[in-house]
This record gives sequence, C-alpha cells and structure tokens, in this order.
Amino acid sequence: MEDKELIQITLGLLSPWFVKDIDLNTSKRRMDIYLDFSKGTKFSCPVCNKLSELHDTKKKVWRHLDFFHYETYLHARVPRTKCNEHGVKLVNVPWTRQNTGFTLFFEALIVAISKEMTVSAIAEMINIHEDSVWRILTHYVNKAAAKMDLSGLDTIGVDEISVKKGHSYVTLFYDLNKSRIIHIENGKKRSVFKKFREYLSKKIDPDNIKYISMDMYPAFKGGAREYFPNAKIVYDKFHIVKMMNDAIDKVRRSEYQSNKDLGKTRFMWLKNPENLSDREIAKIQSIKDLDTKTAKAYKFKLALQRLWEIKNMDVAREYIEKWHYWGTHSNIKEVITLAKMIKRNSHGILESIKGNISNGVVEGLNNKIKTAFKRSYGLKTEVYRNKMIFLMAGKLSLPTRC
Repeated sequence: MEDKELIQITLGLLSPWFVKDIDLNTSKRRMDIYLDFSKGTKFSCPVCNKLSELHDTKKKVWRHLDFFHYETYLHARVPRTKCNEHGVKLVNVPWTRQNTGFTLFFEALIVAISKEMTVSAIAEMINIHEDSVWRILTHYVNKAAAKMDLSGLDTIGVDEISVKKGHSYVTLFYDLNKSRIIHIENGKKRSVFKKFREYLSKKIDPDNIKYISMDMYPAFKGGAREYFPNAKIVYDKFHIVKMMNDAIDKVRRSEYQSNKDLGKTRFMWLKNPENLSDREIAKIQSIKDLDTKTAKAYKFKLALQRLWEIKNMDVAREYIEKWHYWGTHSNIKEVITLAKMIKRNSHGILESIKGNISNGVVEGLNNKIKTAFKRSYGLKTEVYRNKMIFLMAGKLSLPTRC
C-alpha cells in the first residue's frame, strides 16, 4: 500500500477528494499533507445544496492530529461555487467546519482533554494559542447547550456558589433527575429566577416545573414563588443538615475559647457515628463526658437526620414538632435559631421527604465546578468560566471523533 493511499484511508477521505502529495520534514518535525479534488467535479452550494459551477478555489491550511511526534497540517484548494441564487460561496469540506484552522479530529481531541487539563497546559502541549482552545470549546459547548433536551424536566435544584472574593456569586440551576447543570446566572437575587424562566420558555413550558429544591435563602424563595407559582418549593436533607453542621461549628468555635479539647475536632462533627474512626469515637466520647454544648448540638443533628427515615407524613410532621420543642429548649442559641427556622419552613421539608427529592447530587457537581474555575482563568474569564462549567457538569453531547 502506498503512503498516499494509507494517509487517505486514515483521514477517511472519499471521492472526489484524494491525497495529492505528502511532505515530511524531519528537522522541523512537521508533516504537510496536500489534498485535491478530481478534475471536473461539481460542488453543492453550501446554502441551498444545489450543484453549481466552480467559480474558483481558495488555498486553506488546517492543523490536524499529530502523526506520532510530527505536527501535521492539511492543505487544500477549497472550491468556491457560483450559485445563481446565492452567488459565490466557499463550499463545506468534510474534514473541518468553516472559519477555523483546525480539523474536526483535532478539535474533538481538544474538547476531550479539556475535561482533564487546564487550557494553558493544552495550549502549551499542542503548540497553539490559548485563545484558539477557548474558541473551540466555546463553539462546541454553545452548540451542545443549545440542543440540550429539557422536554422531561420537572424537578430543578438551585444553588449559589462564590466565584471570587468580594461576595461575587453565580446561581446554578440543575436538572436533579439527570444530574446536570442546565443554566447559569450571575448574582443571587430573586431576578435570576425571572431570567431562568425566560430561558426555559424557549425550550419548554416553565409551568411544567413541579418542584424547586433550594436552601432557605429569602431571595430564592421570593423569586421561585413569583416566577414559578405552580411549583412546590422544597428544602432537602442536604441543605438542612449543612445548616445543622454550620450551627455545630459555631457552637464549637465559641466553646473552644474556654475548652481547648475542642481543638482540631471540626471535621469529626460533620460525620455520622458509623463513619468515625476508633480514635475519633474515643475523642467524641471524652468530649461528651465533659458535658459540652458542642456534643449536645451533635446529638440534635443525629436526631434531626432521623427525620428522613420517616415515610409517613403525619408522623414526620409530629417529629418536626417534637424536634422543634427540644431545640428551642436546648439553651444553645445556634440550635434555637435553627429550630425556629426549620419550624417556619417545615412544609417545604415535608414536601422533599414526600417527593423523595434531594439536592445531594449538587455536591458532586459543585466539586466538578470548583475544578472548572481553576481552568477558566485568563481573558474573558466570566464567559469562559461558564463554558467550562457546562463542559464539566452539563452532560453535553460533544464530538468524539478523535
């Protein structure tokens, strides 16, 4: 088999295209492949797809996947057709998309490795500019996000995350059933729900949303009620237990001032008893023996978690009432404050139990997103940051031709 025939097969070239010549420069570690088309070939107008006369050709070059350790480039005379209806147009060629200097295989490789590497590392490894990497990612992420199917969407999760110092936040909207990001808005005001509804309106009827799972942030509650009046607002176990953990930590830090035994125990109180090591169990037991407020608050957390084991709503409602009574009589201000908040929002908590709705999936996605932030530095940070979030957590249908 001749070299040209071998390269033509590996490129997947079909008639009328063929490999005309190959130039391998070992000193520059570069391979140049020259493509051409059969004489007399007619091409379709890229607008109307009608066969048209050839007007002229335009020389183009594209970066392709490396051939072993040789940078590889494709060269071709790209025809321009003269259509009676649309005039002179550059035809589409099968190995690339228009207005880019890279082949489809090369771009697919960049998209794939961008999930594992920083953009700067990719640019350095394959010897292209960072802006080129970002442009490729932006094209494919935008294209895939626009095609995202939301037809079965009825349960969404909402969470805000800090994106930089100075109380700068973005609000993320999740499809909880499919564990994916579906929309991003800057800020965490109630207006983010208005913008989210406008986005949904282009794809589905926003009134199809049955449940919105979130924390008890007032702006979120107000926005959900105003712009999704038919949806039930639910407060899931993940957020409630997180609030309880925060309360325990406030108690611990306050009590540490007079009891240094509580030093270096922060993460122990986040765990359930079955996940504690033998050393941690002994440590917690010794702190309990000192009759500390921290240990007492930890018991309230364990009691609160048992709420989600109850499936009968009447029993669950009664359990919240009892827990509220115990909490407000605990003589621990952080637990008292939380107990009152849980009582005020008990309807949403019960709805989450009834519908078996959890925002727990959000934690895993947020970890991916935090990784994405490290990969979004540089020019146009906000725009590229959002592209990376979708790339990492959007479960997009992306090219896999590499």
